This record gives sequence, C-alpha cells and structure tokens, in this order.
Amino acid sequence: MDNLRIDSHKLIFHVSRVNDWLRGKTIYPLYLEIGLYGGCNHRCIFCAFDYLDYTLQMQDQRCLQRFLTEAAGRGVKSVLYSGEGEPLLHPAAPQIIAFTRNAGLDAALVTNGAFFSPSKAKILLKNLTWVKFSIDAATRNTYAAIHGTTPEDFDRVLVNVKEALRIRNRYGYACT
Repeated sequence: MDNLRIDSHKLIFHVSRVNDWLRGKTIYPLYLEIGLYGGCNHRCIFCAFDYLDYTLQMQDQRCLQRFLTEAAGRGVKSVLYSGEGEPLLHPAAPQIIAFTRNAGLDAALVTNGAFFSPSKAKILLKNLTWVKFSIDAATRNTYAAIHGTTPEDFDRVLVNVKEALRIRNRYGYACT
C-alpha cells in the first residue's frame, strides 16, 4: 500500500476497514477535517489559506449536523475543526462541537486561541478530544509579527490557554 501514499499509522487499528477496501467494498474516511468559518482575525505569514482572501463564509449549522449524523452512521470516527479560517469565529462553534461529540464522533480543534474565552471553554473542553492552540512564538512582538495581529492578542491567548487548563482540571475533562 506504500505506493498509494496512504498514511497507515492509524489504519493498523482499523484492519476491518482495510479488508473491506481490499474486497472492493465502499468505505468512508476515518477522519474528516472541516472548516467552520472562512474568515480569520489573524493574518499569519505561514497561512496556506491566505490565497482565499478570507471570504466570509460559514458552514450552515443544520446542514452540517445532518452531514455529521450521516458521517457517523457511515463509520467516520473523528472530525477536526480547522483550516480555511478561525473555527471559533463561527457563532455556533461550541454547539456544533457538542453535537459532533453527541453524534458519536471524536472532535478536535485547531485555533489561534483569541476566541477560546472562558465562557466557551467549558462547553468546548467537555466535548473535545484535543485542542491545539497555534501560538507559534515565544514573545508578544514575535507573535504579533507572525500572526499579523497585535501584541495584546498574545497576552489574551495566554490567558485563554491558562484559563482552559484551569477549567479542564476543575471539571475533570479528558481533553488534551
């Protein structure tokens, strides 16, 4: 299977899926990456989606919920909310992530952290398997230069990360 460029590190845990594929059965992905929102509050110098001009588009919540329900029924195991913008700019992001978990899917999030506020953190951390904060710098000024934002955003993100850890530990959430 190497010549197909399939990343097999998780396939070894899903041998029946591989066998179905080898037998010519229709199989579905184990994992989906979904962009909730097409805009972003940062202008990171490394962003691959910069060419999109951050068109302000967002996933329709009801349509996405129908899709997630079907995906879970087809054997999808997990969803990563990332890419094409900052997922937490979608006004229903916490509710969509909770729905994802309730549909039987693991949910993960990559965020710049500026909107990972304590009010959102409780519902997010309860329903996420893992979250990655894209900080990408050790100082406020470097962060501002890399993220195309203000040094104050660095401070806010660090506060949000610390608060997220406090909330996770206080409520015993398993999110990493």
